[in-house]
Amino acid sequence: MLEERGRVVAIEPDAIWVETTQRGGCSGCSSQGSCGTGLLSGYFSSASRIRVALDSWDPDDIALHDTVVIGIGENALASGALLVYLLPLISLVLAALGGQALAGEFGAMAGALIGLLGGAALVRSHSRRHAADPTYAPVLLHLETSR
Repeated sequence: MLEERGRVVAIEPDAIWVETTQRGGCSGCSSQGSCGTGLLSGYFSSASRIRVALDSWDPDDIALHDTVVIGIGENALASGALLVYLLPLISLVLAALGGQALAGEFGAMAGALIGLLGGAALVRSHSRRHAADPTYAPVLLHLETSR
């Protein structure tokens, strides 16, 4: 289970909204203050809000601005990342090869564009079909109160 710490920004009867700060890959280094990559990751970090269902948690136990730890399964994250990155790329290459065989260089360019857009459409379709799948949903692991 991959974990992320965040702050509760809204509470609903059956869910909470958690704001997490996206950090760069090198946020843990001791010399990030003098490193160009560390400075850029601090500049480009942004907050995102995630809806987390309260499966077995009582919403009365949670207050605004509490720090919580949420998690998502490693397999769900890995399979989702593979789908999002590889499917459009593979469809781009296959469609470009098909277009090249049919119409030369222009066919390859048109096929690549069609393949990329088709792969993106397949990813979007998969995302919509599995929007309610609990495998891909974050879960509330534990609460660190700020009271």
